[in-house]
Amino acid sequence: VAFSACQEQAVCTVGDITISAQRRETDDSTSNWVDAQIYWDPVDGLGVRDGAQNDEIDFNEQLSIAFAKDVVVKKIWFSDLFHTEDNRYNSGDTDRVEGVAEDSEVAGISIQSGENPASVVLVEAKDRLPWASFNQEISVRFREGGDLRRRVVIDGELVEIVAPGEDGRGRVTAQRFKIADIDPEKKSIFDNVETVEIDLTDILAEFNGTRLFEQGNKNFEIIQALASDPESLESMRMTAQTKRETIRMSNGEVPWTFENGSAASTVTFFAPFDSSNDFSISGLVLE
Repeated sequence: VAFSACQEQAVCTVGDITISAQRRETDDSTSNWVDAQIYWDPVDGLGVRDGAQNDEIDFNEQLSIAFAKDVVVKKIWFSDLFHTEDNRYNSGDTDRVEGVAEDSEVAGISIQSGENPASVVLVEAKDRLPWASFNQEISVRFREGGDLRRRVVIDGELVEIVAPGEDGRGRVTAQRFKIADIDPEKKSIFDNVETVEIDLTDILAEFNGTRLFEQGNKNFEIIQALASDPESLESMRMTAQTKRETIRMSNGEVPWTFENGSAASTVTFFAPFDSSNDFSISGLVLE
């Protein structure tokens, strides 16, 4: 619960741990990372505010956890890392990370120790997306989809933007754009020209100004209302712990264990671009 003080901060220090949230600038894919806002709640843990999901780490976001001195990381716990999301969220054929199953969310870990080159690990979902939200088991005030801000789906040559309608109150509209719509009369200019793969990061950046779902703030507002009440936050955390042990409802929790431990000064979490991705960090276990 001490980490509740990090809510909406770009950089936050609790004891010997410093957490920072970042998001890529929207003008081009080679731009620097800029400050974003940390998200925290006692059920899912840490994420980055706004983006496609208001509480999780999305493809253009990263969350870094830095230690005052090198530590040995034994295990990392993720939450909200699921597979079988495609049918519910219309995200089919978007998972192209080599070696990872279709329709499986993927979390990235980059571990830095001093001046040594960073090591990178990709962690795949283990649990199916449940029929209802685990958070609603903790409190009926939480909403299914209560953190959704917008959704961008790439399907072959089509990009689909799922966003609220004109009233901005959740009436869903889908805008579809064709990536490879070429004038047939001008196709000849591509004759004998080498075909190259296009990085879609810049294309997706164009949609960052798309209208957001209003309900994407609903679950955040519940946590904010309890921000000055650590006892209530701790009670919610304890309820979540009990529910995890006693009910058959997944919160997409996945542990990643380093067999011999991993020395770290900074652990950075990211979501690979070519995957169905968004997840939270629920815990680190240190030796």
